[in-house]
Amino acid sequence: MNKSMGAHSNRNLPALWPWALAFYERPGVSDALLELQDEAGLDVCELLWGFWLLTHDRTPVADPASALAPVRQWQQHYTQPLRQLRRDLKAQVADRPELEQMRTHIKKAELQGEHETLRRLEALGISASIPRPEHFSFEALLHPLIGELEIHHQRLISHLRLESENMAPPSC
Repeated sequence: MNKSMGAHSNRNLPALWPWALAFYERPGVSDALLELQDEAGLDVCELLWGFWLLTHDRTPVADPASALAPVRQWQQHYTQPLRQLRRDLKAQVADRPELEQMRTHIKKAELQGEHETLRRLEALGISASIPRPEHFSFEALLHPLIGELEIHHQRLISHLRLESENMAPPSC
């Protein structure tokens, strides 16, 4: 059977949010994703989306920028400012522990923003993806989302690939 015609048709992808939560909990995944975010400027939600698609025999379209523009605008307008506020407060909490409750509320709002981002990305699961071609490498298929990376960051992507493959759905 052609891999792109596997257990999950292009109209029947499983929900992204629970998959992303399970993937994030795998060994080394959260650290790798956050390092790619902080050092390589990659978006964690877009990476989760890309790995989710690839795990389910889909791949982002060659140029997803226009499809991702509204999602990226959401991230830039809501989620990123919340992340920055949370991080800024972290340093202040050491001297002012009473700020921890505020930081916790901001962290919850940031997580809700990321949940909304993943909901929007899941909606793009069909329109901004195509069946996964078998003759391309995993990294080449993610290229529209990750661009050119330093060798250290490429190794993190490889680790994420291995972990995502361990979550692959059973084949027919």
